[in-house]
Amino acid sequence: MAKKIDEVSVKSGRLIKVENIDKKNAANKLYVAVQVEDADGGNERCLLFTENQVLKAQERANKNKEDLTTKGFLADMFD
Repeated sequence: MAKKIDEVSVKSGRLIKVENIDKKNAANKLYVAVQVEDADGGNERCLLFTENQVLKAQERANKNKEDLTTKGFLADMFD
């Protein structure tokens, strides 16, 4: 399990596919959006990833399982 730097509870997020409304020539047709905030609850924002970036992140997680966070029992029940 990861050694967290920020002492906060881990919560699940949702990866939401969104259409690229104002698509430029070489841009992707869709992105994967996720709402995030800093550990202190501030700086809420939406991040956009390509599907390939999400796959690369999953590959990284699979190779570095010792660095993954886990949800607590109660957080998991209410998710």
